[in-house]
Order: sequence, then C-alpha cells, then structure tokens
Amino acid sequence: MKYLTNLINRFAGWFQLLFVVGVVGAAVLLSVSLKPESSSRFASGQLEPLVVTVVEPNQIAYEPIVSLNGVVESRTITQVIPQVGGRVTDVSPVFRAGSEFAKGDVLFRIEAADFELAVERTLAEIEAARSELAQLEAEATAEKQVWSQQYADREIPALIARVPQIAAAKARIHSGEAARATAELSLNRTVVRAPFDGRVLDTQLDVGQVVGAGAAVGSIFSKDSLEIAVPVSNKELALIGDAIGRPATIVREGNASATAVVVRQAAALDQQTRLSKLFLAANSGDALILGDFVGVEIRGRLAPEVFGVPAGSLTSGDQVWVVEAGTLREREVEIVGSEGDVVFLRSFDIGQGVVAVPPSNVRDGLPVAVESERLLASDVSVPLEVD
Repeated sequence: MKYLTNLINRFAGWFQLLFVVGVVGAAVLLSVSLKPESSSRFASGQLEPLVVTVVEPNQIAYEPIVSLNGVVESRTITQVIPQVGGRVTDVSPVFRAGSEFAKGDVLFRIEAADFELAVERTLAEIEAARSELAQLEAEATAEKQVWSQQYADREIPALIARVPQIAAAKARIHSGEAARATAELSLNRTVVRAPFDGRVLDTQLDVGQVVGAGAAVGSIFSKDSLEIAVPVSNKELALIGDAIGRPATIVREGNASATAVVVRQAAALDQQTRLSKLFLAANSGDALILGDFVGVEIRGRLAPEVFGVPAGSLTSGDQVWVVEAGTLREREVEIVGSEGDVVFLRSFDIGQGVVAVPPSNVRDGLPVAVESERLLASDVSVPLEVD
C-alpha cells in the first residue's frame, strides 16, 4: 500500500499535465465543429456582396424656410429733452414708463409765468418803437413842407427829413417782432408734446421738479422704429439668397404671430461672433415688444433641382453612398434643407440609387447587392435648422 502511494505521488504532475492538454484539445475540436463553413462568405475567391437597400429620390423644386432667432430692437431711442427750463407743473399719465402715447399728446408742462411776461415785454417794446416811428414820420412830413417853401429848388437833407431816425425806428420794430416770436416760441415750449406715436421707455419726472434746458428727463421710442435684428451665418445666407425683400414670419412660443420682410443687411460682420445681421420690419408694430427674443422663419432661394433622401443615408454630415455597377461609391453632397427624417440635397449623380443605411464597414468599391428599392418623393417646403 505504501508502494502504491509513492507511485501515485511520483506521477501526479504528469497526470495534471495530461488533463490540461485534454481540456484544451476538446475546446479546439468544439470551436472547429461550430465554425460555419468558410465557403459561405467566399465564392471563387471573392467576398460575397453585402445586401443593401437603396432609394431612388425624385428630383423636385424646393424652397427652404430658414429658421433663425432674433431680438426686437428700435432703430432709435429718443431722449426727451426740454428746450426751456423751469419748474414742472404737470406730468401726463402717458409719460410714465411703459405707457403708450400718440403724436401730439402732452407729456408734461413747465411753469409758463416767466415766459408769458417775456412775451408781454416784447409787445410793449414793439408798441414803443411803433409810437416813435409815427412821431418821426410826422416830424419828417412837417420838415419837408417847411423845406419846400423855403428852398423849393433844393433837395431836403436826409437828416432833416428824419430818414436815418425813421430807419432806426423801423429796425427796432423788426427786432421787437423777432423778440416777440422768440418769447412766444419759448412759451409754447413750456408744453412738451409727443413727436410721434410711441411708448415711454423710462422717466422719473414728477411735478415740482426743476428741469434745465437741454437736460434729458426720459426716453421714448416710436412704434414704427421697431425692427428685428437677426444674426445669420454665411451658410444660412447662401440658403436665403438675396435677402433684401424676402418675406418672413415672426414666431413666438411656437405660433406664427406676424409677418415681416427683410429690409436691410448689416454692412459689416460682428467683431465677436463673425456673423452678419439681417434687419426685418414687421407689418404690424403692435406685434413686437422691445427687447423680446423671437423666432424668425425666412423663405429661402428656390432650388430647382433637389433630391430628398433619408437622413440616415448621410455619413460625415455631407456624404452619401450610391450603388454603381454593383459596388459602393461615395458622393459629396450639399444640404439644402430637411424635414423630419428626410434631407434635401442639391442634385448629384445617384447611380443605381442611394444607400438608405450604409453598412458599418462601408468603403469605396465594396461589392454590394441591392435587396430592394424605394421611391422617395417629397415635394414640400419645410423649416430648416442650420447649425
């Protein structure tokens, strides 16, 4: 028994080695038995073609609608600056932040007493000058009669005829009239009126304040001056084409709220964003709120020859694959627009059709077989989001 035990211990290592070799051999035999026949992917030494699905898109005329975002701005913000100074005696309810006013509405009034006195003073000066003129003209008439009696053959001197005195009196009258007009103008300016239909942006004016001539007391803007400033990239401009005059729709919270038109384009790119800017005028100023962010949809340039293909057919953003003579061929394309899972591309050579979903191992010249064909037709204009 002791001899048998020693014998087993002596050959135990060999038994373990033989067991491991047996397990590995069984695994190799099992993997070989489960491996498909190598002839299934090869025929005559060639790789069996992959089966792909292609689409044959219709060529259509397509008008993209470029979706952008803009902000409502005012071409000008008008500072309300009184032309005369004085104590404020009345402030209209329409001259409050956010209030609307019409052209000619009174915004506020300045105490007019001093200006009324100035008008009265000029009227008195005019009357004095007129009285002096009348006296001088009477004296001149009398002097002319005396002179003609004594010196009938001689011309009366201008000084005796009161010519310079009369001219000076007339000049004082003209000066008085000008002073009166100025005083009345200043008096009228004590009532400050709205120069246009608009809204008050800000003011803190109140009764009792003393305002100075030339000092701003608030700011207003005209409804007609409201417009939408829309940043736009070169890619988006290419889709829009000649932007001036293009119709657009203003979209707020997903609903179309007003129509607009592109009226001009910025003369220079923004220094920070390097984007251009379009300015749109709404057909109704009531639809806009200064500072509001709105969506804008601008109708782009009509593309007469466009293909609609599945969005999944694009690879690398601007490439599709087509079947040509039983192999895959790469095509670089230009995207014009999109609608859901359909992308619209400029016309290109589609070969035997566009591969709907390119295989993962796609490469130029890869043999393929067409399993089925789908005719893809899409003749619509849709909003286009451009990154």
